[in-house]
Amino acid sequence: QGIKIVDLKMSDWMRQMENAIQFGNPVLIQDVGEDLDPALEPVLSKAVTKKGNAFLIKLGEKEIDYNQDFKLYITTKLSNPHYTPEVSTKSTVINFAVKEDG
Repeated sequence: QGIKIVDLKMSDWMRQMENAIQFGNPVLIQDVGEDLDPALEPVLSKAVTKKGNAFLIKLGEKEIDYNQDFKLYITTKLSNPHYTPEVSTKSTVINFAVKEDG
């Protein structure tokens, strides 16, 4: 299955994240501002626990199965975003901005 595109303004974005995490599908969260939803904290910090043979992650109020094939990508339209140090240390920021002079 292909990448799942999610917008934090969508009413069911959390349910879509849960499904993607459980089934190991990649997710692209688009048009994020400088503030990320606190519910994403366990995903960004990879707060995964192991219970028996299963990997679990707490997302919101639920503890769900974590598939290690899951990948998270976040995009923004901001030209020079400034994220908190907590977010910056848990992610890799790549600037794909294209300038006229190359």
